[in-house]
Amino acid sequence: MEPINRPLLKEHAKQALKRNFWMAMLVCFVGILLGGNWTGLSNGSTFSGFGSFSPSGSFQDNFGNDFDFSSDYGYTSPSTNAAKEMLDAIEDIIQETDSGQNFSYDYDDSLSDSDNIMAFYHKVLDHYHLTEESLAQGFLIGIGIFLFLFVVIWLISTAIRFALGSFIGAPIGVGLRKYFMKNRLGKASFDDLFSAFSGGHYMDTVKTLFATNIRIWGWSLLFYFPGLVKYYEYFFVPYIMAENPTISKERARELSSQMSNGHKWQMFVLELSFLGWMMLFVAEETFLALISCGLLAIPGILLMYPLIAYIRATYAELYEERREYMLMCGVARQEELTGF
Repeated sequence: MEPINRPLLKEHAKQALKRNFWMAMLVCFVGILLGGNWTGLSNGSTFSGFGSFSPSGSFQDNFGNDFDFSSDYGYTSPSTNAAKEMLDAIEDIIQETDSGQNFSYDYDDSLSDSDNIMAFYHKVLDHYHLTEESLAQGFLIGIGIFLFLFVVIWLISTAIRFALGSFIGAPIGVGLRKYFMKNRLGKASFDDLFSAFSGGHYMDTVKTLFATNIRIWGWSLLFYFPGLVKYYEYFFVPYIMAENPTISKERARELSSQMSNGHKWQMFVLELSFLGWMMLFVAEETFLALISCGLLAIPGILLMYPLIAYIRATYAELYEERREYMLMCGVARQEELTGF
């Protein structure tokens, strides 16, 4: 079995891009803007911090309170004035409600901060005729409602994103692949990007890619790695649909599986070979943002599209090499892979 010749694929990709460089940039920009890079797998998210540590072992939260972790006990509470101010603020909030006009608490300087807080806590419970059991039960019910709403909202948002990706993003991705396959032959046009929406086979394309992405997503639930294997197994399905939208989804997956058989690791390494370029882009984007106070960050993103076009052109060369091998071995028939 012939190994993938990465240098040769990249050299052919560069030659193909030179024929129509600026149109390829425009196609990549519009295609990705419309979701043509969608694969059915979601991305993670980040969150912000809650404060900052100092070298001396202290911590300042976002409210300005200082905590010292350098003592033998590991922690000292905020100053008494800070605790009293906090309780006074809560007391004011309670008094502003209709049921809390008669509520008041006198801070006892002879008690520690924690004792004052506990006394305040029990007085609030008495004022609202609550017990710790009922409060805990209400808290658990509130947490349950929050988690339920969170799951419902997540499912709805996921369904909407999956629907948009299936009906818009995935067909655009097929058109993006068709453009770069035809660009190899020097006869690509901007209209190729929307080719999946014409010709009367739009729903065939949607159904095939939807079923394929569902399979990849389902396998990715098993600690992600099986989904990664399936991703490379069905890597060529969008190319096959771009070439022949009338082919059945079962046959498209079968051909893609045979094309990638024994080459999944090499395909992974091919993708990994672009990591250096990606890191260079991130470094360039960071540099532009720093020297311009962020003003050049957004225009700098445009420099990403030559890299995207280069990657897409390389994948097109890879598909051409694999389809020719399938036709030569008789695994695929000429009427199945009709050409571009």
